[in-house]
Amino acid sequence: MKHLAKRSVWMAALVLTSALTFAGYTRYKKMLVRQDLADFIKTAERGDLKLDLQEAGELVSRDAVDVFPPGRGFIVEVLRKEGEYVAKGDKIMMFKGGERMESDQYVPVPVTATRDGLLTRCVSRNYYGGADEEIRAGKRIDAASTCVTRIVDMRTLAVNLKISEVDIFKLKRGMPVTVTFTAIPGEKFAGRIDVIAPTADTKNSPWGNSSRVFRVVITLDRTSQKMRVGMSAVVTANLNAKKDVLKAPIETLFQESLNYYVYRQKDGYDYEKVQVFPGLRSETEVELAGAVKPGDKLFTAAPESLK
Repeated sequence: MKHLAKRSVWMAALVLTSALTFAGYTRYKKMLVRQDLADFIKTAERGDLKLDLQEAGELVSRDAVDVFPPGRGFIVEVLRKEGEYVAKGDKIMMFKGGERMESDQYVPVPVTATRDGLLTRCVSRNYYGGADEEIRAGKRIDAASTCVTRIVDMRTLAVNLKISEVDIFKLKRGMPVTVTFTAIPGEKFAGRIDVIAPTADTKNSPWGNSSRVFRVVITLDRTSQKMRVGMSAVVTANLNAKKDVLKAPIETLFQESLNYYVYRQKDGYDYEKVQVFPGLRSETEVELAGAVKPGDKLFTAAPESLK
């Protein structure tokens, strides 16, 4: 009897020692794992995947006319100011010819609107571009070819884009797009691709690099009185979409030669290298096929490099 009791005590002590040893080893392994390891782990999940193309553009009017004076002279009086709407025939300003504004040789004559629209500054034709200075009373006009104001048809607003040659063949005429404006938060405007330029332009960067871009024009289904020519716009085109696919962040995908892999976490740094077959890709996510399941934890960097 005493022998059996003694044996039971030894067995219990052995079990307790083994448990403590295992717990200590587990804790030791956890201590070896970096505290920010979770930042390098992403989860595979099922969901919808959209491939969108987003580009910044500028709001323009496709129909605008410049207004010119009858000759050299001076602006005597401004009757309608920049930002006002005018109708064809409205008097915009009074103009007086001659070399001196005080001269009685010429009689002031009106400069009238040649069409309906919104008055804006003229678009400069100098090297730096931009808009000309504001027209004001007393300003000297040196030639009849000098624009004094511009009339913009706000019913023909459109968005101009510059699309890289890498992306141009992803777009097609008539493709629906969504347009948002930084200056008009909370509102989305529907539009369609109306023009895709057949020839490329050169886009120069401040660092001396150049790239080839194509002009794309987006027509808007509706406009808003909040819109102003020159506003910054963001155009989003939905190029492709899939529903209920297995997807993961694109940084979990690794390539070796012609094959693709993910590093699936087992525990801590322990992993298994799993071959996958990527499908549709967006800028942030990729569709995965293969031996990956929803809920799998995938490394965004090679596990060995994280130790």
